[in-house]
Amino acid sequence: METDTDSRWIANQRDTKAQKYNGNVKKPPPRTGRSAIFVAAGILVSRLAGLVRTRFFAHYFGLSDEGDAFAAGFRIPNFLQNLFGEGALSASFIPVYAALLSREDRREADHVAGAVASILALIVSGLVLLGLLATPLLIAAIAPGFTGAKRELTIQIVRVLFPGAGLLVLSAWCLGVLNSHHRFLLSYAAPVMWNAAMIATLVIYGGSTLPQLAVTLA
Repeated sequence: METDTDSRWIANQRDTKAQKYNGNVKKPPPRTGRSAIFVAAGILVSRLAGLVRTRFFAHYFGLSDEGDAFAAGFRIPNFLQNLFGEGALSASFIPVYAALLSREDRREADHVAGAVASILALIVSGLVLLGLLATPLLIAAIAPGFTGAKRELTIQIVRVLFPGAGLLVLSAWCLGVLNSHHRFLLSYAAPVMWNAAMIATLVIYGGSTLPQLAVTLA
């Protein structure tokens, strides 16, 4: 004799089979506990790698003019990355893209991501080109006390770093897409590899002159 429980179970099985046939079965939500552990571990490793890089930088440059030139030159591209790569994307693109993914509107999400990437590449390319041409004026604004060889070295470092800053902004778009898909490993492995590359550069080229080392590090 069939009970009410058996009837409900059979009905649920029929609904599940119908959803599978129609392709409407919802994917289980990602496990937030594991994602939080990955994010926390990634941030910790990234900060430790940055601390080691700072220690190596201080060992090779100390309080030299070349160290000051590199630190000052790094401000402008870093500002560009923070403004567009982290500020604008985090406030506008990523929430919209994540919301579309949560509604399983993959086609519209891909359309939005492609449009934002194209606009971002266009804007950043123009700013990088403008920055390369206007570097002496920018140096006068952020480091007005730099003169002579120190100022020329800062200008050279900024012109080397500017194109790389444009790539970092675009990489922030890629990392935002990965985070929206709950892929956190690469998001925090990238800054660790960047710090490791700088440390390796300091170790390999540490015997060269400080101006040359600063340019090579950039």
